Amino acid sequence: MPFPGAVVRTHVYVDGFNLYYGALKGTRFKWLDPIRLVALLLPRGYRIDRLRYFTARVSGKFDPGAPARQQIYLKALATLPEVEIHYGRFLAKTAWRPLANLPVARRRIDTPKPVTLPEGDHRVYGARAQTLPVGRYPDRRSADGAVRSAPMTPLRDAVIAEFHTMEEKGSDVNLAAHLLNDAWKDRFEAAVVISNDTDLVVPIRMVAEERRRPVFVVCPGQWQIAPQLREVASHVRHIRPGMLRAAQFRDTLPGTGISKPAGW
Repeated sequence: MPFPGAVVRTHVYVDGFNLYYGALKGTRFKWLDPIRLVALLLPRGYRIDRLRYFTARVSGKFDPGAPARQQIYLKALATLPEVEIHYGRFLAKTAWRPLANLPVARRRIDTPKPVTLPEGDHRVYGARAQTLPVGRYPDRRSADGAVRSAPMTPLRDAVIAEFHTMEEKGSDVNLAAHLLNDAWKDRFEAAVVISNDTDLVVPIRMVAEERRRPVFVVCPGQWQIAPQLREVASHVRHIRPGMLRAAQFRDTLPGTGISKPAGW
């Protein structure tokens, strides 16, 4: 921690999608001012000189209004002089995978002991079907701290299906590259990384140990911080709902005409 009266030059590195899915999705706090949020997370004496925000432009394939809302938010971020936005990309692809969860109703499934599923949400475990309400599937906590449904091994004769998926590419690599580059160019005295992505363990360790710069790792709201990140972090912080509430932009940014998207 800084000496009384000292000012610590600080750079912030935000994994935009990790922050969104960990702390903002489904809340009323998407209109977030990240500079105000980080100021709430840090002790006194840390001055935010630069905030690098890593994201990708979203697709409107499943939500036609999403690109417009994102663009409004990116314009709001651009009004902050400390913020620099870095773009990755979305990769749309298809893949073939065996089905482990067969979401059918009133259909016979020819497992070793045939069953017919009633209406509802189901999981099939070998020869038996279990009817569970949405959100009540058996859970486990994964290595990155997220709560996920318990893994299932597909049967050898499982149905194979082709599915569409969108992957965000580049943000983790871009974040790691800028974190390391800024550290070796002595651009900061402390760093803040907002992400729970374990791909960042090595660059964080290098900055903390080799460059001897403290790194605050901030875990987005609902997740527990990944143990690997906790090991290499100089300090750990968690985003609380009260912080998100206190770190919102004004509904309309003065002098810009930029207003909070409807529904946010």
